[in-house]
Amino acid sequence: MYNDVYMKKVLITGGMGFIGKFLTRKILRDTDYQIIIVDSLVASVEKDEIISHDRVTFIQSDLDHWQPPVGELYDQIYHLASPVGPVRVLKFAGRMSGIIVSHLEKMANIAIATKAKLMFMSTSELYGFHALEPTKEDVDKIVSPKITVRLEYAMAKLMGEILLHNLAISNDLSYLCIRPFNIVGPEQNHKGGFVIPRFLQLASKNEAITVYGDGKMKRTFTHIDDFIEGIFLLMESEYKNDIYNVGTPDNVISILDLAQKIKAAMNSQSKINLVDPKTLYGDAFEEAYDKIPNVDKLVAAVGWKPKWLMEDIIKQTVELEKDYLFDS
Repeated sequence: MYNDVYMKKVLITGGMGFIGKFLTRKILRDTDYQIIIVDSLVASVEKDEIISHDRVTFIQSDLDHWQPPVGELYDQIYHLASPVGPVRVLKFAGRMSGIIVSHLEKMANIAIATKAKLMFMSTSELYGFHALEPTKEDVDKIVSPKITVRLEYAMAKLMGEILLHNLAISNDLSYLCIRPFNIVGPEQNHKGGFVIPRFLQLASKNEAITVYGDGKMKRTFTHIDDFIEGIFLLMESEYKNDIYNVGTPDNVISILDLAQKIKAAMNSQSKINLVDPKTLYGDAFEEAYDKIPNVDKLVAAVGWKPKWLMEDIIKQTVELEKDYLFDS
């Protein structure tokens, strides 16, 4: 299948997810690396055509049951597999922390054994409540006294970061922790509860667009292309054993304003209803805090500069992804 020339081997867990598919395409486009994707397809909409590429090996399995072939070595590991999405994570309540930490520990041990550089997809949720200002990686974490599923998710990701830091002290482990801020773009599935595809799906059918609470909570959105560029540059760089925010500070918008902009872009007749999300998903649902990243550290490391503005993100998702979002 391959010639005798050595090509780097990249393992991507959760490679059929939203981020994983765009990352795989980026690696195929910009490198000659071999890619091994491990994905259970539990959260994926469908298999992607990339699995038929001659440099891609696809393995359908959950990480509990998958083991690397004896003697197989990796140069890079992108560990993307995880419960994700404000709605989808609810069904993992009480089990999510064990899943996140145990799977990461498994990937870390594989990275140590094969001397691979490991990237862990953490979360910006772990910052907790901060004033609405750009948040640096080294600020104190403010843990809510209210125990929720969202808190379990955030604390499990934080524990994962701590695990990697401590493992690297006594082992030959090179790792990167990524804290994403609201990644959006084509092919993102509305069924996980992600806000932009959810709004688009409702607006396309002229159904009421449900905005949680008073709609004043603010988010910053980052296009998937910008995000992939950032994490790819980091993985290819010499930087290691550190934590990076990846997000677009300029794309700050309230959720109510976002709903209004999407409704207008769709020429939709939808009403915008303010609702208590607990009436839809139960008491386990909790809304996220406002959050804006400071990305100076990432910019200084690899010269990353996001290209996609908020209005362009909305325009693209409306124009190019209607069929995908509305029929999925």
